Amino acid sequence: MAKILLLVSLFLTFAFSVVGFSVVINALVKSDQESSYIRSVAPDGAIVDINYHDIYSVCAVMAAVCALLTILSLVSTFSQISSIGRKQRLLRLQAFLILFGALWLLATVIACDVLFATGSTKITATVGGVALPQSDIQQFEQSIGVSPEYSKQSYLRLCAILPWFAVLFATLSGLLLHKAAKNTDGYRNAEATESEKIARASNEQSA
Repeated sequence: MAKILLLVSLFLTFAFSVVGFSVVINALVKSDQESSYIRSVAPDGAIVDINYHDIYSVCAVMAAVCALLTILSLVSTFSQISSIGRKQRLLRLQAFLILFGALWLLATVIACDVLFATGSTKITATVGGVALPQSDIQQFEQSIGVSPEYSKQSYLRLCAILPWFAVLFATLSGLLLHKAAKNTDGYRNAEATESEKIARASNEQSA
């Protein structure tokens, strides 16, 4: 039963890590597309600078961690199915790596949520070397139907929500792997004790 629970948890870790990776990549692509669109519809001669590097950097790290958890959960699943899954050192290593990945992803998701709730894209523009006032830039944003606030971007909302499930199941998988390693250790100790009893009984019979 414990092994089935571990396999289910690893599968859910894999599934939500893939989902997290997908929504983050989708957000990065759509952010680039939106930036290209704003520049394409800007007035002739205007030089537009679009700064969303804060959320972009966090999402890039989140994608990397989701990819790492995808690989780790897949490797752990195959090791559990095979006889390798009974090796204590490997179980402990897998538990450590997955828990580390879960902690790392937790930090990036929290950062993403904070930026999503409070941040916005910083847009500046110059025409002939003269900076345009923010009031003009805001009117331009409204005219083309673009909002600089992260909280109004549906693709960023997915990045702020879905990776939490990967954090949850990765943490559960890491704890279950750690428990499996302890159980393996207990099984080996019991096996060694039983062998000692058999050896002692054999010695007594010989004597």
